[in-house]
Amino acid sequence: MSKKKDTQLEEMHKTVEDLGAQLKRAVADYHNLERRISEGRSELTTWTNAELVRKLLPALDHLDKALKGASEVGEQSGWLEGVKMAVKEFRKVLGEEGLVPVQSEIFDPNLHEAVETREGPDGVILEILQMGYTLNGKVIRPAQVIVGRSQDNHPEEPKGDEGSVKEVN
Repeated sequence: MSKKKDTQLEEMHKTVEDLGAQLKRAVADYHNLERRISEGRSELTTWTNAELVRKLLPALDHLDKALKGASEVGEQSGWLEGVKMAVKEFRKVLGEEGLVPVQSEIFDPNLHEAVETREGPDGVILEILQMGYTLNGKVIRPAQVIVGRSQDNHPEEPKGDEGSVKEVN
C-alpha cells in the first residue's frame, strides 16, 4: 500500500510542478501582452502627433513668409508685433512636442531634398527654399534646398555637336 501512496504522491508533485510552470508561462505571456499594448498605444500617439504637426507646418511656413514680407509700415504698427509673438509661441509649443528644424550647412540626403544645383562649393547648401523638420528624431519633412556643385567635379554636358554622333546619308 505504501508503494501506491508513494507513486500517487510523486504524481501529485509532478502535477503541481507542471501547473506551476504553466502559471509562470501564463503570467509572463500576460506581462508581454501588456508591454506590447503599451508600446502600440505609444506608437499610435506618436504617429497621430506627427500627422497633426505635419498638417500645421504649412501654416507655420505661411506665417514666416508673411513676417519676412512685412513692410516698414507694418513693422511700426502693433499687429506685426502680435503676429511675431504668435509665431514665437507656435514654435515654442511645437518644440515642446519634439519638433526641431533641420539645421545643416552640408547636404545630407536623409535630411534634405535637393531641388536645384548651382555653381558653388560641392555639397554645400546655398539656399533653403522650404525648412525641413524632425519630430522626436524622425524626419517628418525634408528641407528643400539648393545645393552647390563645383564645375571641376561635374563638367557640363558637351555643347553643340561636340560629343554627338552625326548621321551619314
